[in-house]
Amino acid sequence: MENSELYLQRYLEIEKILNDFYQYFDYCLEKCIKPAIGINNGPVAVCCKDKYYKKYDLEDKAFDLLRDEREIRYGKPDQINDHSGVSPCEYHTSVGCALKTHKSPICLSFMCRKSIDNLRDRFNIFQYDYLGFNYALEWILTGDMTGIAYAEFKDSCLDMITKIKNPKKN
Repeated sequence: MENSELYLQRYLEIEKILNDFYQYFDYCLEKCIKPAIGINNGPVAVCCKDKYYKKYDLEDKAFDLLRDEREIRYGKPDQINDHSGVSPCEYHTSVGCALKTHKSPICLSFMCRKSIDNLRDRFNIFQYDYLGFNYALEWILTGDMTGIAYAEFKDSCLDMITKIKNPKKN
């Protein structure tokens, strides 16, 4: 296996863990998305206000692999049939992001200040830092994160899920 393939595999493993985390931590859905849908009575962009996948992805072989696999699974951005028009991002559809996997690091890591504060106040989770997570995800893809650091980052992500699932033990 080529290094960039290994880096992509690691990235996708963390993406799965973070997707699980976001399922348990439903702050965005409850506090932003549902109320915005109620007010607008239709699709909303909430925090997806640019083509972040295009703007922030790095020029790197593993990023190219991520993009290629994303386009194979979901189509090229200009081929998305249900683009809602409420966000400049072509992957934003009438029900939110079309990408269940293969998101850009910037998109996968984003959480607003209020949601991060909620993590801290409600679940005693202090390790989540939006930019720190974004950089960590980039480093996983570029190979700048060592295997030991990767294992520690993965454990930290899993620990966040444990804390949310068992808030009384925090």
